[in-house]
Amino acid sequence: MKLGVIGCGRATETLHLPALERLADAEVVAVADIDPNRLQRVADRFRITHRYGDFQTLLKNPTVEAVAVCVPPQFHVEVALAALDAGKHLLIEKPLALNLEECDRLIERAKQVKSKATVGFNLRWHRLVRQAREIIQRGTLGPIELVRTVLTSGIRQRQSIPEWRNRRLSGGGVLFELGAHHFDLWRFLLQSEVEEIFAITRSEQADDESATVTARMANGVLVTSIFSERTTDNNEVEIYGQAGRLHASCYRFDSLECVSSSTLPGDVWTRLRKIGHTLKELPQGALRMRQGGDFIASYRAEWRHFIDCIQQDTPTESTLEDGRRALQVALAAVESASLRKAVRVTRASETAV
Repeated sequence: MKLGVIGCGRATETLHLPALERLADAEVVAVADIDPNRLQRVADRFRITHRYGDFQTLLKNPTVEAVAVCVPPQFHVEVALAALDAGKHLLIEKPLALNLEECDRLIERAKQVKSKATVGFNLRWHRLVRQAREIIQRGTLGPIELVRTVLTSGIRQRQSIPEWRNRRLSGGGVLFELGAHHFDLWRFLLQSEVEEIFAITRSEQADDESATVTARMANGVLVTSIFSERTTDNNEVEIYGQAGRLHASCYRFDSLECVSSSTLPGDVWTRLRKIGHTLKELPQGALRMRQGGDFIASYRAEWRHFIDCIQQDTPTESTLEDGRRALQVALAAVESASLRKAVRVTRASETAV
């Protein structure tokens, strides 16, 4: 599969391209970016032959079969529509767009063409997330009561941030940049829609640098999440059921833990079992770390699935509709933070605030 990537920012350079390097039947043959220095650096690093200063020229390359849209969110739909019009298969990063009307335009156009389209919710493909979903579906935890998730980073302290990521109106802030991943994760794990949401954000040098979010799912489950770009790296989920608790960290190979409701966290046998679990997982964990770790592997699995869907003409699992629903939740969270009250997701404003 000959691939093109539009946008050579951090996600492309540190996530997509390293993942694609290890897929035997995928080859990135073209990249495009408006920044010539960034374009050359990324293309040189990954030995990519065709380099374009504009995405339209890349889309005219007949060898490119599928493209990844990794540009700032305000340009997602423009580039994605052009890719579909050019007959390319499409992987588009989240958030899908900045408003629901743009999402609907893209969804409607995708229905009219034969090209496959998917949204880059890589956490759906994380090994531990997949295992957690299976455990939930088996009923091991009993009826689910509560969900807690955390997605934080120190990116604003470690490196310069593009200006668009500083403002809500251009798709910046943690509710769009980080929250969209976990809003989709809530739906993916619980197989239920988000009904009502309440968000509080902290903004100093930029909009929504940190946020706390609480929500009620349509099936009654209560969810709470924290997001920040001003602290340390963490990405975890904890599910509380009437029969047990499940915890997983997307950054730790040995983190999946499932215990019954009668187990005490400090119990000596519980702690010994955790040590045993780490030792058991260590050989494969070390091997995966040599290949970039479970997080990079989630991007490889995402691409593997997308390529399989193209080659076998099967539906993609992470659809444009899924992207729209995650955006609808993010917009409701932004509205809630602005109004300082809970917002019903189905009644949320259709444009970023």
